[in-house]
Amino acid sequence: MGLVDDILKGDEKSAARLITRIENGDREAYRDLSLLFPYTGKAHIIGVTGPAGAGKSTLIGRLALAFSGQGKSVGVIATDPSSVNGKGAFLGDRLRMKGAEERNVFIRSMAHRSYPGGVARAAAAAAYVMEGLGKERIIVESIGAGQTDKDLFFLCDTVITVFTPEYGDEIQLFKAGLMEIGDIIVVNKSDTPGADDAAREILLVSQRMTRSNGWNVPVLLTDSQGGAGIDALVEAVEGHWRSSGQKGRTERKADNVEAFMMALLKEELWREISARVTAGQTFREVAREVRSGRMDPYSAVRKILDELEPKWTSR
Repeated sequence: MGLVDDILKGDEKSAARLITRIENGDREAYRDLSLLFPYTGKAHIIGVTGPAGAGKSTLIGRLALAFSGQGKSVGVIATDPSSVNGKGAFLGDRLRMKGAEERNVFIRSMAHRSYPGGVARAAAAAAYVMEGLGKERIIVESIGAGQTDKDLFFLCDTVITVFTPEYGDEIQLFKAGLMEIGDIIVVNKSDTPGADDAAREILLVSQRMTRSNGWNVPVLLTDSQGGAGIDALVEAVEGHWRSSGQKGRTERKADNVEAFMMALLKEELWREISARVTAGQTFREVAREVRSGRMDPYSAVRKILDELEPKWTSR
């Protein structure tokens, strides 16, 4: 309980150690996390997603500073693409949030390590740890992975989707899958020519999409470099939080934690099954056949599954 007690007292170094252990797959760390879980569920978790180059990191830095200026305790989880060789954070987005870090905003960078959904596997755990620290606003950055980015929705209470004026045509908006998960849509780099037109076009697309909770998705213009539009964005974020009501927030958090449990379960099942399959004699034999060109990959997969089926059905 020592580490957990230190986190509950607000010790950020202890929180950083626990998050590192969770990232490294330390099972004891997950036991510590379970002790923190009863203290979670009160923070407003805000997701920020969008394509690469949209200015998400700089925007998050501005948001964190704004919330901190309101007297809120703020944490940031910055998810970077993984380094191919080291599997560590590649771009170092926290460098773009230096101003926020200097204002005692707790920032944690983590590589997504190929986790489906563009969110680091440990991002949910890191959010729970930050809640244990007493953070009231937790901002989670996604790498912007298109349709698979929907897992961010399962982690957050409010999702901000960030575009730039060069977002592409209407079809690309739908294909990206980012429109439907955004509670707030931002057209960043508003000083770029065509920003107003882009915002109008995106608003037309957004208005044709059904929202079951009655929330009208705003489309806002911001310039994260200069700070324009940040106050309006903060108000929209708080407005979405208020509009949900206590009952709505409780229900959404319950839905979110169940959905994220299922996402983690799928990943763990894949890891377990993959490890067992690749260690078997059948896999090695089939792999040799495929490598030599004597068997096509489709038939190979079918043969492996046929080999596994009796083991599944016999239990």
